[in-house]
Amino acid sequence: MADYLSKSDFHVAQTCPAKLYYRKRRYPSTQDEDETLEFLADGGYLVEAIARLLHPEGVEVEDGRSPEDDARQTLAALQAQRITLFGATLLHGPLLARADILKKDGSHFELIEVKSKSYDSAGPEGRFVGKRGGIASEWREYLEDVAFQVHILRQLFPQAEITPYLCLPDKAKTTSIDRLFAQFTLTPPGASTHFHRPIVSFTGDAEKLRRDHCLATVNVQAEVVLLLPEVIAKAAQYAASLFPLTRLPALIGADCRDCEYRVGPEVERNGFRECWGALADVTPHLLDLYQVGKISGNRANELIAQGKASQTDLTEADLQNKKGEVGPTDRRRRIQLKHTRENTEWFSRELTGLLRGHRYPLHFIDFETSRPVVPYHAGMHPYELVAFQWSCHSIRRPGTPIQVEHAEWINVQDEFPNFAFAHTLRDWLGEAGTVFTWSHYERSVLSEIGRQLDARQHDDPALLAWLDGLLTGDRLVDLCEIATHHYFHPEMKGWVSLKAVLPAVWPAAAGLHSLPAFAGYYQVQDGRVLDPYATLPPLPFGEGGDTAQVVREGTGAMRAYQEMLYGPSREEATQRANWRRLLLQYCELDTAAMVIVWWHWANHCGVLNST
Repeated sequence: MADYLSKSDFHVAQTCPAKLYYRKRRYPSTQDEDETLEFLADGGYLVEAIARLLHPEGVEVEDGRSPEDDARQTLAALQAQRITLFGATLLHGPLLARADILKKDGSHFELIEVKSKSYDSAGPEGRFVGKRGGIASEWREYLEDVAFQVHILRQLFPQAEITPYLCLPDKAKTTSIDRLFAQFTLTPPGASTHFHRPIVSFTGDAEKLRRDHCLATVNVQAEVVLLLPEVIAKAAQYAASLFPLTRLPALIGADCRDCEYRVGPEVERNGFRECWGALADVTPHLLDLYQVGKISGNRANELIAQGKASQTDLTEADLQNKKGEVGPTDRRRRIQLKHTRENTEWFSRELTGLLRGHRYPLHFIDFETSRPVVPYHAGMHPYELVAFQWSCHSIRRPGTPIQVEHAEWINVQDEFPNFAFAHTLRDWLGEAGTVFTWSHYERSVLSEIGRQLDARQHDDPALLAWLDGLLTGDRLVDLCEIATHHYFHPEMKGWVSLKAVLPAVWPAAAGLHSLPAFAGYYQVQDGRVLDPYATLPPLPFGEGGDTAQVVREGTGAMRAYQEMLYGPSREEATQRANWRRLLLQYCELDTAAMVIVWWHWANHCGVLNST
C-alpha cells in the first residue's frame, strides 16, 4: 500500500517537521496507548455520531482494505447529483483525507468537519480570530485540518464551489434528553479495516435528538481562505519528504521538553535522541529545569543552539529579567540549579512558620471530576462539570505518631451528583480547620458548583453560604504553592506536581511506613522503594477476568466512572463493584500522598507536635 500524507500527518508535521518521519517509521512515543488521548478520541466519536444523526439522508462510505479502494468508492458515489456522504475518502496524489460529512448538491459541496473542541455560540464575534488578528492559536490546528481537506477537494473538483464548516459542541446549549451519554455504545473496530475507529451505536430517539441537540455548525469560509496558501505550501513540502522518506530539519529547543518522542534513554529507536544527538543524554538536562521555556531573553534556546544542554551551562545572570531583578520563577530555578548540583534537599526558612500557622483539624482533600462532551443528564451543557468523587484524610490534632482519619464519597447513582458531592463534603469538613489541596483545581470545582446551585435554582442557602465562606476565607491552602516556593528535592527535577514530589519524599518518610494508613504503599523492588502509585493493585475485568485494570491518574478515573455508570458492564454487579473499588483506592492515595508530603515537611521542621 502506498504511503500518503494524511490530515493527521499534516497536523503532526505542523507541530514539528521531524515528527512526521518518526510517525511514519512508527517510533515509540509517549502517546502510545495514552489514556488522555483515548478519552478525548472517544468523546470525538460520540460528537461525530450525533452530527451524522443530524443528516439522516447520509450514506456511509464503506471502509475498504485500502485508501485507494475507499477513494474509488467515494468518487463513484459523488457521481450522483445530490448526496451526503459520511467518511468520504479524498485522495489526490500523495494527499489523503477522510471527510466527516460531505454534502454534494450539483456543483456545490458542503464540507463539514466534526470536532469535539468546545465552542460558545453566545461568545463574542470573531471567536476564531486572535487578539492581534489572524487565526487564534487555539483554533489553528482545527481550521488547518479543514483547509487541508478543502485543498484536496479542489484538486478533485476544480470547478466546484466549496463551503467549509466546523461542527462543534456548543457550551451555550443544553439538552432536555436525560441519560443521552448512556444511549451511545462504542464497539472496537474489526481487524479488516485500515481505520482504527470504534463503531458507535445510538439506541435512543434519533428524531428527538435532531430537535434537541447541543451542536453548532459554523461557516469557516473566511478562515480557510486565509489559511489555504500556507497549508498548500506546507502540504507539498511534507509530502515531498515521503518519497523517499526523509527526516525534515527541525530546530531543537525548549519546546522539545514535552516531545512525545522523548521516551527515555533505554529505548533504542529514540526520536528525541536522533534530533538532539549527544545533547540528548546530558545530565542534569536543561529541559528538566523549572519552566525552562520561559527563561528571559530566550536564553535556553541560545544555549542549545551553541551546543550546550546542561543546567550547569546557565549562570545566575541568566536567571533574572532584563532589569536584573530576580522574580519568584527565577528564584525557583536558582534553587533547583544549586541543590541539583549539590544533590541536596532544600526547605525554605519560612516553611516552619508557615506550617505552624495552619489551624487544626487539618483536612487533605482531592476531587475526581469529569467534563463530558456529551451530557450525562438532562439540563447539562457540553463540558459541564460533573463532580463524582472526593477523598479526605484528616488529622484532628497535633502529635506523633499522627492519627489519621479517612473519609470518602463516590456517586454510584445515574443522576447529577454535584450537590450531593458538596453536601457530603460540607458534613465532613465542617466550619473549622485548614483544608489542603494540591493545585487550585478543587477551589475552581467548588466555585463552579456554587454557580450551578444558582443556575439550576437549587434552593439551599446553607450550602451556598458554606461554599462562599470556604472560598472567600483563608481555610483553603494550596500545598502545590508551598512546594513551589518552599521545597525542592533533586528527584523532582523541574516539576512540582504531587506525582513528582511524592516519590521523592516517600523513601525518607520512615515514620509513616508502618502506620496502618500508609503501610500498604510501602513496597521495595530491586532495592528501591516503589512510587506508591505503582503499588495500586489491578482488578480483573472481562469474561473470566481475562483483563486487568488499574487507575493511576485522573483521566483513568474519568474513564472508570463512565464505565461504572454508563459502560457495557454497568449491569454487571461485580464489574461495577470493581470499577468503584479502583476509583476509591486511587482517590484515597491522592490524599494519602498529600499527608505524606506534609508529614515530611512537618517532621523536618519539628512542628508535628505544635498547635
